[in-house]
Formats: sequence, structure tokens, C-alpha cells
Amino acid sequence: MEKPTNNQWKVVRITTFVTMLFILGCFVPAIFGIEGMDGGFAIIVICGFLAISGLVVIAVYRKRAIELNRLIKLDKHIAHWELTQEEWQRFVEIDFKEDKASSKGKFILISVISLIVGILLSIISEDILFLYICLGIIAMIAVPAFTFSRFRHKRKRSAPPLVIISSTSVLVGRTYHNWNMLGASLDKVSADEDSNPPLLRLVMSYPTRTGIEHYEIRVPVPEQKWSEALRIAAQLKEEN
Repeated sequence: MEKPTNNQWKVVRITTFVTMLFILGCFVPAIFGIEGMDGGFAIIVICGFLAISGLVVIAVYRKRAIELNRLIKLDKHIAHWELTQEEWQRFVEIDFKEDKASSKGKFILISVISLIVGILLSIISEDILFLYICLGIIAMIAVPAFTFSRFRHKRKRSAPPLVIISSTSVLVGRTYHNWNMLGASLDKVSADEDSNPPLLRLVMSYPTRTGIEHYEIRVPVPEQKWSEALRIAAQLKEEN
């Protein structure tokens, strides 16, 4: 099987192009003679903010792209497994089932909390508008809750059936995860032999605006590589 392509560079290229457009946008008021109070200041502020955000994205994904290059081109890995199409499709279905269940659980939790808050605020303020606002929030989060997992499922079905693991990252098909930047860390490694195919379950955490989030990475293991997978799991625990 050929080495996978580094799709992180694609993100860098696209973001660089868009960021350049926003930087040029900062000069639009001067070029077209738009006065500050007529919208010039607003254009500069909005384009400037988006340009800065783009530069941050470029910096983050450029580092990810370099790390992924080391993983797939310089062979800086501790495991490289190729699965059969049958094994891969079984994994994709298991991954989709668990991903969908996780999304559904989070959606129900957020919906219940939003509904309770909406009812309480409506009772306290004697204005039903707060309940309508919370119902609107529930409707908005329903879209990503039930579509993102299906999008990932479709993407993984067509991905190359391979796994590459290093001490700080893992590539599963086309999906790349790393836990050595932006405060991320690998918190737990477990081996699930009862799954079909067997899985390594890697739980990483990363800081967000609302606190520390946790995410489980499911890594399929070819049946003949199970003893190697146990060794990899022990190594990841020791090094992280």
C-alpha cells in the first residue's frame, strides 16, 4: 500500500489563501475611499480579526502537517498496520455506532439542561420568550449532533485501511490525532479484545473555552497484531 497523503498541508494552503484575502480586505476602505464612519472601520476590524484567526490556524496546522510528515514519510512510528477491507469496514461500523451513541447522549443532556433553564427563566420573568430561545438552541445543536457523525462515517468508509502510531500521535485512515501541542495530553490507553476487530482505545484531553474536553480515539487492530498492540499500549502508557 502507498504511503498516505498529508491532508494537513491542504488545510494550510486553503487557510493561507483565505487569510491573504482578509489581509487585502483591510485595505479595501483605503483603495475605494470608504470613510471610517461609513463602514471603513468595520471592514478593517472584521477583516483584521479574521486574518489574525487565519494566521493562528495556519500556525497550528503547519505544525500538525510537519508532525504528520515525520510520521508517514520519515517512518517515525512505533506501529504501522494494514487491515483488510473486511476488517476496516467492520471497524467503521463499530466506530459509527459508538460515535452516534456519544453524540446522542450529549445532545439529550444539553437539551434537558436547556429545557430546564428555559422553563425556570420563563417562570421567574413571566415571559415565555426564554423558553422559545432555549428551544431554538436545542434545534440548532440537533443539526451537528446528528449529521457530523454521519459525515465522519462516510469519510472513513472510503479511507485507506491503515493505522500508523507514534508516541505522540496516531493516523487512522485519513484521520490524524496528536496530543503533544496546545495543551492536549493522552490520559488513558486500554485494549478491547472483545470488539471485532479488536481495538485500542486512546482517551486524550484538550483545553477548550468551557474547560477540559475528553475524546476517545478508537484504533482498529488486525487480529494477527494483537500481541504487538498490547506492547504498543504499554509503551504509550509509559511514555505519556
